[in-house]
Order: sequence, then C-alpha cells, then structure tokens
Amino acid sequence: MRPWYAAARAMVKVVLRLCFRLRAEGVERVPSGGLLLVSNHASYLDPLAVGSVVPREIHYLARRSLFRGPMDGLLRSVNTIPTAREHPEPAALRKILELLASGQGVLIFPEGTRSADGKLQPAEPGAGFLAAQARVPILPVRIFGSFEALPRFSRFPRCVPIRVVIGSPYIPRQIERGESKKEYYRSLAEEMMARIGELR
Repeated sequence: MRPWYAAARAMVKVVLRLCFRLRAEGVERVPSGGLLLVSNHASYLDPLAVGSVVPREIHYLARRSLFRGPMDGLLRSVNTIPTAREHPEPAALRKILELLASGQGVLIFPEGTRSADGKLQPAEPGAGFLAAQARVPILPVRIFGSFEALPRFSRFPRCVPIRVVIGSPYIPRQIERGESKKEYYRSLAEEMMARIGELR
C-alpha cells in the first residue's frame, strides 16, 4: 500500500469511526491478486466505508463531474477513475480490466447508482460484462447504515452506525452452451446482487 493511500485511508477510517461508529466484519476474507469488489450503493459514504476497511489498496469509479480543480488531483491520487454518471465509459472499462489483470482490486457498484430508498436494486448488465471479461474472483460486500446516515437526497449526514460486511470471494461461472451473451452477462450481474443480499 502506497504511503499516501495508507495515510488517506487511515484518516477516513478515523472520521468514519468517530462520526458513524464504523465497524467491519469478514476483513480476513479479502484475498490478494486481481479482485473485483462488488457492493450495494445507497450513499456517497459507501466507497469511503469500503475503502477504509479493506486491508489492501483498491481502485474506485467516480462520476467525471467531480474531477474539477483541486479535486481532480486528489481523487486521482487515491486511485479514483473518472467515468460517466450512470455507466462506465469504454476508456474506464479498459482501465479497470488492465488493473484487474495486473493483480489490483477494483470496487464497483453493480446497481449503477445510489438507491433512492436504501433497498437493494437490480444490477446493471454492464457489471456482468465486466466480470465475464476480467475472470478474476468477485468479492461481495454489503454496507448497512449508510442510507440512514446520508441518503441520496439529503445534504447533511446523521451520526448513524455504519457496518460493512465482507463475504467470501467466488469465481464467476462460464457461459453455457446455447446461452446468449446478453443472458450470460445479466445472470452474472444478478448473482452479484444475490450474494450481496445474502450478507447479514
């Protein structure tokens, strides 16, 4: 882990623990090597919560409009990749695949955007496409409390406990004979959300 990333991660972790009593379960299940972390998404706090508890350096996606002025350099320095608001752009997808192939970890939110009600939403097929192309272990993660702490349409956070539960890594299945790629990608994306939903 690079010194700057480690320092930024530690600072975020302290703040989240003080403000939201952040705690994590299953940290020991995080493997080394190329890894696609998949999590539910209900708040701007989600990438901070996951990144601060995962014991390795990982990469993130963020909407391109955030990369302005000083924020551009700051976000890039902590491994944040700019992309379109709803769906990763081709350049971002290529970057993710390159990172995964080189043994890095990448966090994505299969739902594509923050949940409006805190409940799990259907996954975007693009998440399945990414998993099929990368062929690396997938690590399901579920965040509890972030919606209550900072929901989508709120401007100010509330000091509500946040808990991050990390599941067991799994390898996505191969495409079956007679199965269309569209069906295959959708099923991989649905499995991500199913495994996230199993975490308690």
